[in-house]
Amino acid sequence: MSQKYYSTSAIDKKNATYNVIFGERSNGKTYAVCLKALKNYFKTGKQFGYVRRWKEDVTGRRAAQLFAGHIANDEINKLSNGQFTGVHYYAGKFYACTYDDNGKAVYSDTNIIGYTFALSDNEHNKSTSYPEINIIIFDEFLTNKLYLNDEFVVFMNCVSTIVRRRVDVKIYMLGNTVNKFCPYFAEMGLTNILQMKQGSIDVYHYGESDLTVAVEYCRSTTDSKTQTHKYFAFNNPKLSMITGG
Repeated sequence: MSQKYYSTSAIDKKNATYNVIFGERSNGKTYAVCLKALKNYFKTGKQFGYVRRWKEDVTGRRAAQLFAGHIANDEINKLSNGQFTGVHYYAGKFYACTYDDNGKAVYSDTNIIGYTFALSDNEHNKSTSYPEINIIIFDEFLTNKLYLNDEFVVFMNCVSTIVRRRVDVKIYMLGNTVNKFCPYFAEMGLTNILQMKQGSIDVYHYGESDLTVAVEYCRSTTDSKTQTHKYFAFNNPKLSMITGG
């Protein structure tokens, strides 16, 4: 079975401030944007911010697994020219690391790749400065469950905490589930999302400001006849998000 995974190359050509990317699950959106963050760090030394809605999503094993695929694919070793082999997560920070003979991570505060932010716990970040972050990744920004009260404003406050007065920060918002009740669509004026076709990218402008938002509805990365879809062949239309985006 051949399968192509998502790449940010098309949306990056739009050079937008906000990059909204949605489509089928497990097509590599998070992998691709996190790989971009890794390349950015090892090339420029700049860091990234990883944002989730709930504090539980940026603690312990959940956060620690974010770069598991990159480590398995030897990306850190290649990007660092052999200086590092893994990414270690501890106390809200991602570190480039190596491992000792017992498999224990060896890392330093001089090798911080990125930081985590939880919107549900955002008040604790306001007094901290993050001048080296120039990529923000808001993962799973869409949900078919509950949003926080006034969540868009909470997210804007998180962005403000990171950006301060700088203009060099790119923001990537990644999502799977799409429905017309998402508050971000209305707040950001994304009026055409429900009419978009897979593979298309829309760009929104906002009056006289320099703000631009690029929105990509990812193409399906799998052949509809692949064997993996046999697990989801039940007669429930909601499963199409898994099998076809």
